[in-house]
Amino acid sequence: MRWSIPVGRIFGISLRLHVTFLLLLAFFAYQGYAGGGVAGAGWTLALVCSLFTCVVLHELGHSVVAQQLGVEVKSITLLPIGGVAALRTMPENPWHEIAITVAGPLVNLVIACVLFLFTGWPQELFATHIPQNLTGLMRVLTGLNLGLFLFNFIPAFPMDGGRLLRALLALALPYTRATHIAATIGQGLAIVFVLVGLQRMSPTFIILGAFIFLAAEGEEKMVRMRGLLREVFVDEIMTREFATLAPTDTVARGLALVYRTGQDDFPVVTEGEVVGLVTRSAMVSVVNTRGDQVLVADIMDPDPPAIAPHNKVSWAHEQMSQGQFMSFPVLERGRLIGLLTPDNISRYLLVQQSLKAARRGKPVPPIVAAQIPTPPPVIARVPPVATPPAPAAPLPPSDRA
Repeated sequence: MRWSIPVGRIFGISLRLHVTFLLLLAFFAYQGYAGGGVAGAGWTLALVCSLFTCVVLHELGHSVVAQQLGVEVKSITLLPIGGVAALRTMPENPWHEIAITVAGPLVNLVIACVLFLFTGWPQELFATHIPQNLTGLMRVLTGLNLGLFLFNFIPAFPMDGGRLLRALLALALPYTRATHIAATIGQGLAIVFVLVGLQRMSPTFIILGAFIFLAAEGEEKMVRMRGLLREVFVDEIMTREFATLAPTDTVARGLALVYRTGQDDFPVVTEGEVVGLVTRSAMVSVVNTRGDQVLVADIMDPDPPAIAPHNKVSWAHEQMSQGQFMSFPVLERGRLIGLLTPDNISRYLLVQQSLKAARRGKPVPPIVAAQIPTPPPVIARVPPVATPPAPAAPLPPSDRA
């Protein structure tokens, strides 16, 4: 995440601190100082730092269980609104999602139970005052962790309760349908929050309701999009007509092709062999620092990932979304036959949304595949192909249209 600072690693997971979190600390320190002087500022900072330590432990609960289930966790970033665990993918196995989801709130419950042994039952679930001593700090943290445990089980995205509801529904329903129902319930609760906020003139409830409503809508769109991309193969949407560069070409020539073709990423080919991939951003960056006569060979990625035409687009889209790679050369039997770009995926999703709307009114005529041009000559040596597992059995062409 941009504007975040690495502060350490635990269980192989990078811990990062967003710079805006420092502004939050400064704000609460000022509030504490205004209410209780230097001591008030100190106890306020102690409370905020202790609370966000609990938030990190909450996210670690999700992350460690996810790792045990084979899900890679990139990092945990601490933001003013809480912690965010960056999982490569969210498993669509309902039982796995239940385990990952429940792990976070259970960490808060365990923390509250441990603190309860020293402080007794808290007076309130959410702190409204500055603690004056260590016992008061622990008592406030007990209430906060109990509050976080209960709050996270609200059945609405992006809280854990929304994901738990979706996972439970997915035990009996398709994943996309379960997400739609869970998102609808969450949006209903969000409207209730807004109405309560308007009745009580509470900006907190109004903002929270709006946030939940938008988060539920975003989650449903994301899952629907992933579902669409799992049904399409790379060779159905890839670009078959594209420009290439040679290692001896200059960046000036590369940018000229960007202007003329609208293409952003270029396979670098020499003697019929793919030897790299160069991006528009890399060319612009080098022009700003070293000029436009730099050779493509000096700035290209010499080991570009490639994908096979029979693979699903969903895997490539996940890599693009995480910023790993932006475009993929498509290779078949050692032959460069296409280029898969973010624009290909965006256009496909746009067309599918239009087709879905059209089907409500009248049938949509079948899509006739365009004639495939003659592929380029066979490449002698192929760069490593990074692909997800291939389908168990290839589908016939008539089923893939």
